[in-house]
Amino acid sequence: MIEEIAKVYKARGLRGLMVIGVNIFLDRVFGIGIVKLSPKISTTQFSGCQLQYSSDGYFYLDPMPSVDSLDKYYRQLYWNDRSGKVYGVNTRDLVHYFLLKSLVPHEMSSGKVFLNFGAGHGGISNLCWLDGMEIINIEPSMLPQFYEQRWKTLEKISDVEDRAVDVIYGSHSLEHVQDIEQFKKEVERVLKPEGILFWEVPNADCPANGAQNGRLDIPHTYYFQAEFFRRWFKEVLLCEGYEQSQKFDVIDRWRDYKDSKGSVVRALGRIN
Repeated sequence: MIEEIAKVYKARGLRGLMVIGVNIFLDRVFGIGIVKLSPKISTTQFSGCQLQYSSDGYFYLDPMPSVDSLDKYYRQLYWNDRSGKVYGVNTRDLVHYFLLKSLVPHEMSSGKVFLNFGAGHGGISNLCWLDGMEIINIEPSMLPQFYEQRWKTLEKISDVEDRAVDVIYGSHSLEHVQDIEQFKKEVERVLKPEGILFWEVPNADCPANGAQNGRLDIPHTYYFQAEFFRRWFKEVLLCEGYEQSQKFDVIDRWRDYKDSKGSVVRALGRIN
């Protein structure tokens, strides 16, 4: 403990040390964290972790941080650091919406249940709601409750009823789960027969990403290759590496940016 305090003092000075102390006090006494901190001082949950490779098509942290440890990281630092975030629809949301409407239009229609895992700023949930879909956001942080009727927001996927969802969508959220095998079981539990999955994740085969450089991209716990989704899905509708077309303000021509070593993997398919 003394050694950790000394490290923080050296890196952040007395003021930084006091800020951390206040945040820990608020968390332990009231269960909240309102003082914004820099992610640079929050590496203790990941210290000693190395990247290991699974033949199922992904890299993972070893040892894996505990559920409580990761929860503490997110509550005290990660979510606080997103202050000032714009809530609404961004270009990536539009790319994903166009992709889904093009490839699975029947599932992306009125009356279907759309689950946004790691909903963050709400994004695509707004577009799907306008289509008449029923929306479930899984978001443990403080997603503002702008709407009383537009959607339901839950903290964990385990809070969702069995066989309740037609489409499960996740954009840069799957790489944050603590136990991928347990999570896959939850996905299978909540998804209706013939339901659809869509994931966009950082591409573990991209030369710039951590898995190719032995670097931890904190707080990512998993680093996925396209092969992971090909093994998981019973029916593959899309599973490729891409450069992110939204960087170039391109929405409808997202296919033009296919690249096996691009920055992301996009995977669409069925598991049952």
